[in-house]
Order: sequence, then C-alpha cells, then structure tokens
Amino acid sequence: MRRELQAGWLAMSVLLGSAAATTSARGEEQAAARPSAESERDRAVRDFEDGRSAHAAGRLEDAELAYLRAWARLKTYDIAANLGQVQLQLNKPASAAKHLAYGVRAAGPEIEAERLARMLALLDEATKQVGTLRVRVKNVADAEVFVDGERVPAEEVKHEIYVDPGQHLLVIRRAGYEDAVRPLATTPGATEEITIDLKPKAATARGAVGAPVNGEANTKAPAAGAQADEPRSWVPAIALGAASVVGLGVGVGFTLASNAASADARAQREAILRVGPGCLDAPRALADRCAQLARTTARSDRLRDVAGVTYIASGTVALAALAVALWPRTGSAPGSAVGVVPDLRANTAGVLLVGAWQ
Repeated sequence: MRRELQAGWLAMSVLLGSAAATTSARGEEQAAARPSAESERDRAVRDFEDGRSAHAAGRLEDAELAYLRAWARLKTYDIAANLGQVQLQLNKPASAAKHLAYGVRAAGPEIEAERLARMLALLDEATKQVGTLRVRVKNVADAEVFVDGERVPAEEVKHEIYVDPGQHLLVIRRAGYEDAVRPLATTPGATEEITIDLKPKAATARGAVGAPVNGEANTKAPAAGAQADEPRSWVPAIALGAASVVGLGVGVGFTLASNAASADARAQREAILRVGPGCLDAPRALADRCAQLARTTARSDRLRDVAGVTYIASGTVALAALAVALWPRTGSAPGSAVGVVPDLRANTAGVLLVGAWQ
C-alpha cells in the first residue's frame, strides 16, 4: 500500500493540477468580480502552479512553500490536497493530515471519484502516523482549544485535531470559566475522544456583588439585610499625617533655637569666668553679665521644653493618623479593633497604639 501511494503522489499532483485554475472549491466559493479579489486569486493560482512545477522536479521544500503561499491566499480543496501530499512526503504527517482532511471535506460533488479516492488514501496514510483528538465542550459553544500553547483553529476543533505521537498538553479556555488542562499521550493511528464541561470561575459561581457573570457586569443590588462595605476615605489620615509632619518640623525648629541659646549661655559663662570667680558672689562689675547669662539659660530651657511638647504632640497625631488608616471599615470582621491608651510611668509619659484583627 505504501509503495502504491508513493508511486501515485506525482500523479495525484498532476490530477489536481488544473483544478485551481478552473475551480474554487467549497472552502472558498468563486471569487467575486472585484479586481482586488480576482488579483488575489490570480496570485494564488500562480503560487499553485509554482508548487506543481517544483513538485514535479522533486524540489519538495520549494513546492511546500509555494503551496503554503497559495493556501494563505485561497483555501480550496485542491490546494489543500496538494499541500498535504507534499507534507506527507516531507515526513510531516500531522500537517499533512490537517490539509488532506480539509481537502476531503471541501471537495464538491463535481470532483471525480478517482481524485477523491486518492485524497482519501493519502489521508488514511497520514492518520496512521499521527494521533487524532476529538474535543467536545458540552456546556460552552465557543471555547478555545490550545495544544502545546498553540491555538487550534475553530475549523479543526469542529472536526478533528491531528498531533504528532508523544506527550502533549491540551488546554480548553473560555472567559468566565476555569481552564481545563489535560496532559495527553498520543500514539500513531489512535483516536482519543475528549468530552468535558467547563467549570465556572468561583466569583462567577457565587454571583458576588459586582462580579462579572458570563462576561457581563452584575448590576443587581445586594440582598436585603446585606451590609455592603463603604469605601474608605483617606482624607482624615492624610490630614493627620500632614499635621504630624508640620509638628515635627516645629519641634526641630525649637530644638535648634534651644541649642543656639544654650551655646550663647556657654559663651557668656566662659567670658565671666575669664574675668572673675563667676556669678556666685559675683562683684558688682559682673552683675549685668550674670543677669544676661541667667536670661539666656532660662530661654534655652523654655525652648527645649516647648520642643519636647511639640515632639509629643507630633507623635500623638501620627499615631492618630495610623489609627484612622487601620481602623476597621464598616462590615469588617467582628473583633477587629484599634485603640490608643495612655502609658504613664514614674519618669515618662506617652501613649500606646493597641490593635486586634481577625
């Protein structure tokens, strides 16, 4: 049988040689009379004739390229059959089976019985070398099928998918549904039937508020008694955070002023010590200088105290901003809480931010 087919390959090409120039089979009806469509068809016929010439000369790779160009421009049974024939000779049985199967399906009643018989014989030879998949999705009509990451045209999914023997990964995909993933191990000449139901995605199945249902927005109102989450407003947290930053800047300013006053006090004290015993039992000549030193020291202390208070206020406002940001929204899980409590000790005082979430 194999030898008879090989001997008939060239005859097959000759038998179908004039078909593209005279017919446009069921896969693509007679081209319209428009110049652009007619020109595209003419180019397909020239590519087909180039393929026949290369095929007759034994240049199979050139013939395949020419037939592929013709196939891209015009899908007819004769182009598909000759392309499949060459691919079978090039040991590409999966591609050959795909094109030969199309040729058989698209051949019209006008085709001679001998031609159809040769096409069927070539298709049988190709399918004996490949695995055949028949994929059916029961609950979705327009699911996409991928084999090893490549999308399978809908025309092939509707009929049969031909793959080389070996390991493959089949993925069936449709928006709104979970992907169906199935590893396959195909053997030559075997046919595998795959029939599945796609499972709706979890959010779609629950019908959650605002979740898409079969690709459409769900605009229904929440069920009676249901409490919808209110959108959080970040304005209070931002305002408190900004106030905390401003307070921190003011505290830094008072600290710098206190440090400057303290430096002035040290300089005045050193000047007094250079001319006398100091301000304790100071002579009358140093009274004014000692009074000025006292005032400078007092000013430094006041500025330091004000800076400390400002830092505490800035920290408290920052904690308040954090509390607002973390405060549970309406509808949060029971038991979630955030609070600010005072922390009083012997030598220090402060506040603690306490939170619990479930």
